[in-house]
Amino acid sequence: MNAKIGLASRGLHPFDLLITNIRLVNVMTLEIYEASIGIVDGDIAYAGPPISEHRAKETLDGGGMYAAPGFIDSHMHLESSMMTPAHFAQAILPLGTTSVCADPHEIANVLGEEGVALLSLACEKLPLTVHLMAPSTVPSAPGFETSGADVDAEAVRRMLALPGVLGLGEVMDFNGVAAGDDRMLAICRAAREAGVPLDGHVPALHGADLQAFAAPGIDCDHTYMDPETVLEKLRLGMCVQIQERFLTRELMETLNRLNVQNRVMLVTDDVPLTRLCAEGHLNSVMRKAMALGLRPLLCYRYVTINAADRLRQYSVGAIAPGRRADIVLLPDLLDVQPSVVLCAGRVVARNGHMAVDIPQTRFPDSAYRTMRLSPLTPSDFTIRASIQEGRARVRLIAQDGKTSRTVLEQGDVPVRGGVLQNGPYAKMAVFCRHGQGSRSLGFLSHMEGFRGALGTTYAHDCHNLTVYGSNDADMLLCANALIEAGGGVCAVKDGQVLCLIPLPIAGLLCEEDLPTLAPRLQAFLSAVRQTGLPHEEALTFMTLMPLAVSPCVKLTDKGLVDVLKKEMLPLIVSEEEM
Repeated sequence: MNAKIGLASRGLHPFDLLITNIRLVNVMTLEIYEASIGIVDGDIAYAGPPISEHRAKETLDGGGMYAAPGFIDSHMHLESSMMTPAHFAQAILPLGTTSVCADPHEIANVLGEEGVALLSLACEKLPLTVHLMAPSTVPSAPGFETSGADVDAEAVRRMLALPGVLGLGEVMDFNGVAAGDDRMLAICRAAREAGVPLDGHVPALHGADLQAFAAPGIDCDHTYMDPETVLEKLRLGMCVQIQERFLTRELMETLNRLNVQNRVMLVTDDVPLTRLCAEGHLNSVMRKAMALGLRPLLCYRYVTINAADRLRQYSVGAIAPGRRADIVLLPDLLDVQPSVVLCAGRVVARNGHMAVDIPQTRFPDSAYRTMRLSPLTPSDFTIRASIQEGRARVRLIAQDGKTSRTVLEQGDVPVRGGVLQNGPYAKMAVFCRHGQGSRSLGFLSHMEGFRGALGTTYAHDCHNLTVYGSNDADMLLCANALIEAGGGVCAVKDGQVLCLIPLPIAGLLCEEDLPTLAPRLQAFLSAVRQTGLPHEEALTFMTLMPLAVSPCVKLTDKGLVDVLKKEMLPLIVSEEEM
C-alpha cells in the first residue's frame, strides 16, 4: 500500500482531492449515509463521516449528491458499438461506466489472435478500464459456419498471456461441452490451468445437461434468464449476468427475495449504437431494472462490487480505503444520470460530456484488408431446382419482428426455368468473406412489405457478408457495395444505394466518434424504414440472423442450421413438376 494513503486517512498528509457534502452509497452494507471521500494518488484514502479538518490540495463540493462506485459492465462486446475503443470510451464514461470486461470474439472471428492483440493495444491508455477475455469459441459453431480464424487450446493459452486479458470468453458451444467434446474441454482445461474465470453462454440447457456444462469450471452465464433459470444456475454455484432484454417485474421480485446476493450482475452484452444514443449504456439497464421493482441498493451492488468480485478485480467496486477512486456523483439514484465521473481520482466527465481528451490508436493496415471476396454476379443469388417448371416446398426461417429468436416453417415457392423464385418470401444470402468461397441461400417468412435489400458484414459471430432482399438485383448491388467499401452496413431499393456506412476496420468498426456516427446511423435506419423491414430493431435482425448459437434456426455460409439439434437442414423439402 502507498504509505501516503494511511497518513492521509489520519490527517497527517494532504489529500490530492477531498469530495465533501455527499451521500455515500455503500454497496457492501447496502447503506446510504453522509460522508466525505479523500483521494491520494488515484486511490481512496478515506471514506467516512464528513470531515473538514483534513488538508487537501483540491476540494470538490458534492452538493448533496449520491456518491457511488463507478459502474462495471462484467460482460460486453466492444465491437457492437461499431466504434474504436477510444471513441467507445468517450461515449460511455459520461454515463458512469468506468470499467468493462469485453469478450472480443467478434474481431477474433475475423482476425484471430491478431484481432485480440490489436484491441488489447488500443485499450491500454484509456481512462476507461477495459479487461478482455480470451475468445473461446471461434468459430461459435464449429462445422456449421466458416470463420476467419480457428481458436484452439494453445491459442487460448497465448491470448491469456496478452496484457489486459483476464479470463476465458463465453463458451458458446454449450452442446459440445455438455457432450464432452474434446476440443471444447481442452479449451476449458487451458483456462482452468491458468487459474482464470470461465464465462458461459448457455441459453437452452437445464438439469443434468446444464450440470455437465458447468462441470469444466464454467461458472457464469448471461443468456436466457427467468426466475427458474436464475435459481437453477445459482444453485450450481454459477454467477448470473442479466441483460436488459430479460428484465421483467417477476424476475426483479425474485432478485429482491434472493438469499444469495453476491453472484448477480447486470450487464449490457451487446448495445447497438442506436440504443446507446437513445437510452444509454449500463445506466439504462439499471434504470429499467429499478423501474420494474429492483431495490436500488441491490441494483447498484450488481454493477459494482459483485462485478468486481466476479472479475477478481478487488481494487475496484466499492468506495472504501485502498480501492481505486472510480466514483460517480449522481443527483438521483433512480435516474442514473451522473453529474461527475471520476476514474482513478481524476474527473473525466461532467454533466454528460467528457472533461479530458482520450488518445486514439491507429489500427494497422492488415485490419483494413479483411474482405477476401471478389465482386459477386447474378448467379451467386440463384437457387437451382432439379425440375424445370413447377413448385418446391422449402424450409423457411420465420422471424418474429421483435427479437433474434426464429422458428422453422415450410412454404411453397414457384420454380421457373430450373430456378426457385422468391414467391411471397424474402431471400437471405450468406457469403464467406474470409477466403474459403462458401455461400448459402435461404428464405425468410413474415417479411410482408419488405422491398429492396439490406446487407452487413457485422453478422454474429463469423461476420460473413450477409444480405437480405426482396429481389436479386438489389441484393447484388448491396453486396458489391459492401465488398468495395471493405465492409459495413448498406440499404438499397429500386437499384439505388439509399445509405452505406463503411466499417473498414475488420468489417466491424469505423474511425468516427459518436457525434459523427450517430446521425449517419439514423440516416441508415431511415433508409431501412423505406425498405419496409418488418422488425422493431433493424440491427438486431440484420446481425443475428446468421448466428448459429442463437435459437432456433439460422442461416450460415454452410446452410440452414437447426441450432438446438445442431444439424444442417436441406433447404428444399420436395419438388413437384408441373
